[in-house]
Amino acid sequence: MRPQLEILSAHLRRLSSTVVSDVLDRAGYPQQSLSAAIRPLAPGMKFAGPAVCFSGVTVYGDATGVKTLSPFEIDRGADEGVAIVIATNGHTTSAVIGGLMCLALRTRGCAGVVVDGGARDAGEIVELALPVFCRYATPLISASRWALTTANAPIRVGGQASPTVEIAPGDLIIGDADGVITIPQAIAAEIVPWAEKVAEIEERIAARLRVGETREAAFAAHPRFAHVRRLRE
Repeated sequence: MRPQLEILSAHLRRLSSTVVSDVLDRAGYPQQSLSAAIRPLAPGMKFAGPAVCFSGVTVYGDATGVKTLSPFEIDRGADEGVAIVIATNGHTTSAVIGGLMCLALRTRGCAGVVVDGGARDAGEIVELALPVFCRYATPLISASRWALTTANAPIRVGGQASPTVEIAPGDLIIGDADGVITIPQAIAAEIVPWAEKVAEIEERIAARLRVGETREAAFAAHPRFAHVRRLRE
């Protein structure tokens, strides 16, 4: 992992997806949230890290006519602190990841996994304490149903404010109880510090609310986004 991405990821792990989303909105990136259907397998799961991207398609039987990659490419892409992100391109039948894969990823230091599709061995994965975000759990294996076709290239996954969201290798990903947000690598060095400052301001607002001040007055005294610049129209 590049040193700058490692540092930004460490800072991002202390933030929430909501604060990051608010900053992205005001910076001109309002469509960075993945679909709300992509949820953590267990409450409390949270992670952040740079994306390692994979994509695949539905197949039938021996996948004749589809140029596929070894599923072990996903294992090879895992590294300390990275987020594995898998686009299934609309596959709704089988799991794409399972307990043994997640054990391998966890052992290699992977920070978390996002699957725009299904997972299996949910109980095993939860016991591993590897944060996994997916659309559904199922016992069905991917063999003869879904195949990996691309690795380490930009992908598109289901979005919440748009039909899809593009994620490129090295983009930062944060996932928590509210959902998953992606930060384009090109703007991450600005977005993360801005989000940290918003989090600090919100702590001051919360302190004033606890002593009985109105939310309107607390917001007026502590503007949350005055430091955030618009990065695109």
